[in-house]
Amino acid sequence: MVKRFHSALAHRLGQNLAHYRRCARLTQEQLAEAIRLDVATVSRYETGVTLPSLVTLETISTLLRIPIANLLTEEKLPCSEEGEQLLAMLESLSSKERSAVMEMLTTLADFLRKQRQIRENFTE
Repeated sequence: MVKRFHSALAHRLGQNLAHYRRCARLTQEQLAEAIRLDVATVSRYETGVTLPSLVTLETISTLLRIPIANLLTEEKLPCSEEGEQLLAMLESLSSKERSAVMEMLTTLADFLRKQRQIRENFTE
Protein backbone atom coordinates (compact mmCIF):
# COMPACT_ATOMS: atom_id res chain seq x y z
CA MET A 1 0.00 0.00 0.00
CA VAL A 2 2.74 2.47 0.94
CA LYS A 3 4.69 1.61 -2.19
CA ARG A 4 1.67 2.29 -4.44
CA PHE A 5 1.09 5.68 -2.74
CA HIS A 6 4.79 6.44 -3.09
CA SER A 7 4.66 5.52 -6.77
CA ALA A 8 1.58 7.69 -7.39
CA LEU A 9 3.17 10.61 -5.53
CA ALA A 10 6.48 10.19 -7.35
CA HIS A 11 4.70 10.00 -10.71
CA ARG A 12 2.56 13.10 -10.00
CA LEU A 13 5.53 15.08 -8.69
CA GLY A 14 7.56 14.08 -11.74
CA GLN A 15 4.86 15.18 -14.15
CA ASN A 16 4.41 18.48 -12.34
CA LEU A 17 8.15 19.09 -12.19
CA ALA A 18 8.46 18.52 -15.94
CA HIS A 19 5.45 20.79 -16.58
CA TYR A 20 6.72 23.70 -14.49
CA ARG A 21 10.28 23.25 -15.78
CA ARG A 22 8.94 23.60 -19.32
CA CYS A 23 6.85 26.62 -18.23
CA ALA A 24 10.10 28.19 -17.06
CA ARG A 25 11.60 27.28 -20.46
CA LEU A 26 14.37 25.27 -18.88
CA THR A 27 15.84 22.05 -20.18
CA GLN A 28 16.58 19.19 -17.80
CA GLU A 29 20.23 20.09 -18.23
CA GLN A 30 19.67 23.72 -17.25
CA LEU A 31 17.61 22.74 -14.21
CA ALA A 32 20.20 20.18 -13.15
CA GLU A 33 22.99 22.72 -13.46
CA ALA A 34 21.03 25.35 -11.52
CA ILE A 35 20.34 23.01 -8.60
CA ARG A 36 23.72 21.28 -8.85
CA LEU A 37 22.49 17.78 -9.67
CA ASP A 38 23.13 15.33 -12.48
CA VAL A 39 20.79 15.44 -15.46
CA ALA A 40 20.08 11.76 -14.80
CA THR A 41 18.78 12.66 -11.33
CA VAL A 42 16.41 15.28 -12.75
CA SER A 43 15.26 12.71 -15.29
CA ARG A 44 14.60 10.17 -12.51
CA TYR A 45 12.56 12.79 -10.63
CA GLU A 46 10.50 13.57 -13.73
CA THR A 47 9.85 9.93 -14.54
CA GLY A 48 8.85 9.18 -10.96
CA VAL A 49 11.66 6.71 -10.35
CA THR A 50 13.05 8.78 -7.48
CA LEU A 51 11.63 11.36 -5.08
CA PRO A 52 13.74 14.44 -4.30
CA SER A 53 14.54 15.38 -0.72
CA LEU A 54 12.60 18.20 0.92
CA VAL A 55 15.64 20.44 0.63
CA THR A 56 15.87 19.71 -3.10
CA LEU A 57 12.11 20.31 -3.49
CA GLU A 58 12.51 23.69 -1.82
CA THR A 59 15.45 24.56 -4.07
CA ILE A 60 13.49 23.55 -7.18
CA SER A 61 10.38 25.48 -6.14
CA THR A 62 12.46 28.58 -5.43
CA LEU A 63 14.20 28.33 -8.78
CA LEU A 64 10.91 27.80 -10.66
CA ARG A 65 9.24 30.51 -8.54
CA ILE A 66 6.32 28.30 -7.55
CA PRO A 67 5.11 27.01 -4.19
CA ILE A 68 6.19 23.46 -3.31
CA ALA A 69 2.48 22.59 -3.21
CA ASN A 70 2.30 23.15 -6.99
CA LEU A 71 4.76 20.30 -7.44
CA LEU A 72 2.60 17.96 -5.38
CA THR A 73 -0.91 18.88 -6.48
CA GLU A 74 -3.01 16.66 -8.69
CA GLU A 75 -3.92 19.56 -10.97
CA LYS A 76 -1.20 21.32 -12.90
CA LEU A 77 -1.75 25.04 -13.08
CA PRO A 78 -1.44 26.37 -16.61
CA CYS A 79 1.50 28.51 -17.53
CA SER A 80 0.16 32.03 -17.73
CA GLU A 81 0.40 33.89 -21.02
CA GLU A 82 1.90 36.85 -19.18
CA GLY A 83 4.49 34.60 -17.59
CA GLU A 84 5.37 33.14 -20.97
CA GLN A 85 5.75 36.65 -22.42
CA LEU A 86 7.96 37.76 -19.54
CA LEU A 87 10.15 34.69 -19.91
CA ALA A 88 10.52 35.34 -23.62
CA MET A 89 11.56 38.94 -22.97
CA LEU A 90 14.02 37.99 -20.25
CA GLU A 91 15.56 35.15 -22.24
CA SER A 92 17.80 37.37 -24.36
CA LEU A 93 19.09 39.43 -21.42
CA SER A 94 22.21 38.86 -19.36
CA SER A 95 21.77 37.72 -15.77
CA LYS A 96 22.63 41.23 -14.56
CA GLU A 97 20.00 42.75 -16.88
CA ARG A 98 17.42 40.14 -15.77
CA SER A 99 18.11 41.04 -12.14
CA ALA A 100 17.58 44.73 -12.91
CA VAL A 101 14.29 43.98 -14.68
CA MET A 102 13.12 41.80 -11.78
CA GLU A 103 13.93 44.60 -9.33
CA MET A 104 11.95 47.09 -11.39
CA LEU A 105 9.00 44.70 -11.71
CA THR A 106 9.03 44.03 -7.96
CA THR A 107 9.04 47.77 -7.23
CA LEU A 108 6.23 48.37 -9.72
CA ALA A 109 4.13 45.47 -8.36
CA ASP A 110 4.57 46.74 -4.78
CA PHE A 111 3.55 50.25 -5.86
CA LEU A 112 0.44 48.97 -7.67
CA ARG A 113 -0.60 46.84 -4.66
CA LYS A 114 -0.27 49.87 -2.38
CA GLN A 115 -2.31 52.01 -4.78
CA ARG A 116 -5.03 49.35 -4.86
CA GLN A 117 -5.07 49.23 -1.06
CA ILE A 118 -5.42 53.01 -0.87
CA ARG A 119 -8.33 52.93 -3.35
CA GLU A 120 -10.00 50.09 -1.43
CA ASN A 121 -9.61 51.89 1.90
CA PHE A 122 -10.93 55.10 0.36
CA THR A 123 -14.10 53.41 -0.97
CA GLU A 124 -14.93 51.77 2.37
